[in-house]
Amino acid sequence: MAPPRTTAAEREREAREAAVRRRGLSARVGTVGVVLLFLGGIGTILSPENVATMIGVIVVGIVLVLAALLLISDAVRDVKALTKNL
Repeated sequence: MAPPRTTAAEREREAREAAVRRRGLSARVGTVGVVLLFLGGIGTILSPENVATMIGVIVVGIVLVLAALLLISDAVRDVKALTKNL
């Protein structure tokens, strides 16, 4: 069975909703990344004997922040493509 055809307005609404979901995911991932960065820094100060572990936590935080930025750049690109057609 073929899927029902969607109108341009429905496709635009779905694209906008996907962009909003992606921004929310980006915000959550970025928040976790920033929290890990700060916890790693505080852990390094408070517990200098566990520096290697804390550096690992900091690296994971940096990776999560970069992933959040990549997610939001895709969402921005999608919204720009939608508004270009208007």
